[in-house]
Amino acid sequence: MVRHWTDKQLAEELKKLTIICDTRENVNGHITKYLDAHHIPHISRKLDVGDYSAQLGEMSLERDICVERKHNLDEICGNFTAERERFEREFMRAKAYGTKVVLIVENASWGDIFLGNYRSKVQPKSLFGSLLSWMVRYNITVTFCKPEETGKIIHGILYYAAKEHLLYG
Repeated sequence: MVRHWTDKQLAEELKKLTIICDTRENVNGHITKYLDAHHIPHISRKLDVGDYSAQLGEMSLERDICVERKHNLDEICGNFTAERERFEREFMRAKAYGTKVVLIVENASWGDIFLGNYRSKVQPKSLFGSLLSWMVRYNITVTFCKPEETGKIIHGILYYAAKEHLLYG
């Protein structure tokens, strides 16, 4: 169902956007610093899936969209190996809820994977295959960035998800 908003009404509703930071996400000062510097409201509370989501007023978008952030390729390698069972359960929950997950990996690129530019013993072919398989299996989007870009990307993803929700339900 398409909702009809004036530009002014839509802008006013989007001003209610608050970023939710999962309480288990403990090394995120660079992200909250970005949000604070840009006067973007944020709160900390437990999320069932992901590290970040959003709410518009009292309406939560956490079952619609979330962002899972990894500091680097070594962290995601650890998730695919030693922590795989727990990590996979989280993505299974997201899929069961119908939650769109965006996986952000900081300090990395596809080129770093291809060249094995990380400390883990996971082979580049295996890491590449795991990421691509999970993209298909769990309907996730994988993106890479520098840490100084993460806050802007998280806010952008959640802002446009909220806008789409308001426009198209």
